[in-house]
Amino acid sequence: MLEIREETRNDVLVLVFSGEMMGGEEAGDFQKRVYSAIEQSSVNVVIDMTGLKWMNSSGLGFIMAGLTTLRAGGGDLRLCCASDRVRRPIEVTRLDRVIQMFDSVDEAVGSFSEGG
Repeated sequence: MLEIREETRNDVLVLVFSGEMMGGEEAGDFQKRVYSAIEQSSVNVVIDMTGLKWMNSSGLGFIMAGLTTLRAGGGDLRLCCASDRVRRPIEVTRLDRVIQMFDSVDEAVGSFSEGG
């Protein structure tokens, strides 16, 4: 089961993930948070994966859906703090070529103000 907590840093919505990202209900929860962020003009989102233990292909799919939604709304998505176990499927699917990944939340949040 995936738990999602929200924080805001420098007008960037940080979604703190913990648990396992397997699709299902959590995909709907994630999408609702993305749409809510766009409605509130927080179109830049960072997913902090520090507490994420596992992610399957459905999880990768809903991250891509979130990215597409945010970019269509004029924003973007960054990932950070992924363990090797979580990072591996991201790299194997080459999702890391589409979404920027960072080692810390501060780096990910700061990348928006750098225009990156």
